[in-house]
Amino acid sequence: MEIQASADLTRTLKEQWDKSRNKKEWKVLTGRNPRGRYDLFISNPDRFWQLKFEQIGGNEAIGVGFEAGKIDDEIKALMSMGSPVPFGLISPQKVDLAIIIAGIQQYSSYSTDLLCKEYISNEQAKLDEKLDQELERMGSDPVFRRRYKEQKERERIPYV
Repeated sequence: MEIQASADLTRTLKEQWDKSRNKKEWKVLTGRNPRGRYDLFISNPDRFWQLKFEQIGGNEAIGVGFEAGKIDDEIKALMSMGSPVPFGLISPQKVDLAIIIAGIQQYSSYSTDLLCKEYISNEQAKLDEKLDQELERMGSDPVFRRRYKEQKERERIPYV
């Protein structure tokens, strides 16, 4: 269970998708954790993966993830919980321009929190630490710091 940059994991997911014969069985579940980060789970009939993202600008995020393991009936049930909402992810790549993933996902912070805490809890601290390290590395850029600070201010403003 090696932690990877989201771009590398997205490439792996695309390769798995291209090989898959049961594309209708793929599922996406997203939720937001108490730190304001998004936990995204993607599953096929056999395996599932987790990506953890943090918004750094209006339409920009950074993330890390890993292959979480085999999928069982309990995880399948959790992956199906929540409200159906549109889903889109654009992942810039080194070789290709980008990988674009779109469709309908389930949105449930409850389900993602349960998956994080009950099923793969030992990896959550590692994912957060890796994401913190990347944010710290990027923080040396003044343009990034300004955009990130503006994004965090937008997130603090409650919607009426």
